[in-house]
Amino acid sequence: MIKKLRIRITAVIMIGLTILITTIVSGIYIFMQNSEAEETDKAVNSALSAVSPEEPAKQEKDTKPQPPAASEPSKKSDPGAKRDNRKSQSSRSWISVLMSSDGTAKEVTYSSPYSKPDSDDEISAAAESIFAQNSSDGYIRLSDVSYRYFVKKSGGRTRVIFIDRTNQIETLQRLLMILIAVGLGALIVLFPISVIISGWIARPISKAWSDQKEFFANASHELKTPLTVISANIDVITSEPDRTVAEQSKWFEYIQSETVKMSKLINQMLYLSKDDREETEMLVTEFDASGAIEGVCLSIEALAFEKGHALVTDIEPGIGVKGDKEMIVRLANILIDNAISHSAAGGDVTVNFRSKRGRHTLTVTNKGEYIPPEELSRLFDRFYRTDKSRTASTGGFGLGLSIAKAIADKHKGSLTAESSPDGTTTFTFSWHNI
Repeated sequence: MIKKLRIRITAVIMIGLTILITTIVSGIYIFMQNSEAEETDKAVNSALSAVSPEEPAKQEKDTKPQPPAASEPSKKSDPGAKRDNRKSQSSRSWISVLMSSDGTAKEVTYSSPYSKPDSDDEISAAAESIFAQNSSDGYIRLSDVSYRYFVKKSGGRTRVIFIDRTNQIETLQRLLMILIAVGLGALIVLFPISVIISGWIARPISKAWSDQKEFFANASHELKTPLTVISANIDVITSEPDRTVAEQSKWFEYIQSETVKMSKLINQMLYLSKDDREETEMLVTEFDASGAIEGVCLSIEALAFEKGHALVTDIEPGIGVKGDKEMIVRLANILIDNAISHSAAGGDVTVNFRSKRGRHTLTVTNKGEYIPPEELSRLFDRFYRTDKSRTASTGGFGLGLSIAKAIADKHKGSLTAESSPDGTTTFTFSWHNI
């Protein structure tokens, strides 16, 4: 599943990159095409300026050569006007064909000798064909030269202007090939990067999937034991139907005990499931945390005494906090109960609660077995227990500390565990008011 997910993520990334690169390449190519079209328009204007005849009335009026007019010294030439004139000019070669009213070519003008084709007749025939088609502009190829033509009327005359665009086409084609090569090269380079990114994206999903499988396996294991015990006790009861309930009370007690364990396990699993779906709502109030934690210690003191441990408390009185009282009480109960369950015979369990500069700190310390660092990091994992035998009598179901960690996270606090070589283990819950 994870492998398929990584393939899909990589495919999505590559498709996205392909679309992006294609868009960039297309944008650059279209921009260059538009620039070529603008240059073509400039070439048309240059051609018209070069070949437009003078007005007839002006020619008849100026029959004698006139001396050049004296320039006024007070007036200076405008360099800006010259620059604008140069900007309007084009270096593109062109051919202008003057057309008669009957559609025949009268005069062919070239922008330079280099723009002259092998045959004037070919240009004239092309111009006459264009004039006959009544076409205003288009594309044509003559003698292996690509032209764009325009039919323009100027001064009462019609001209067909051919703009040489062979070099521009070759430039655009080279540019397109370069852009495609760069795009393909970028995709080739980005492919392994996308594979790495897909692995990075899928890593938390892979971990969640692995944790989920482990969760189901552990939950099945934890539920299987009480169900097996219940089933066995029912078989014993049904095998002797003539005996009274009182006579078989111990079997019913076993069933009830396992039912209570199952109920506790299911409730813990439901809590974690709701927390994962962020359905656990917090009831934030301001309450006396010192009194609440003291109450937890009093309620659990009998259990500690029954197991041969002394519960030592050092709680600063009157600490008011803002948070979910029920959750804080539950967290304290989990930490203290866990410390009692894992304390060495006759060992004390110490509960300390302090507040300094608005930060509240609850520490629960006991002395039992040393927990190595690699196990400390997993204490808050679901169903994890340091006792490999997985006996609920010594280690519960392995969900209590996970619930405590979830409560700490909801209060934007930290829950940590430390263990020294002499077997002293300390759990510390530290948080600010919400």
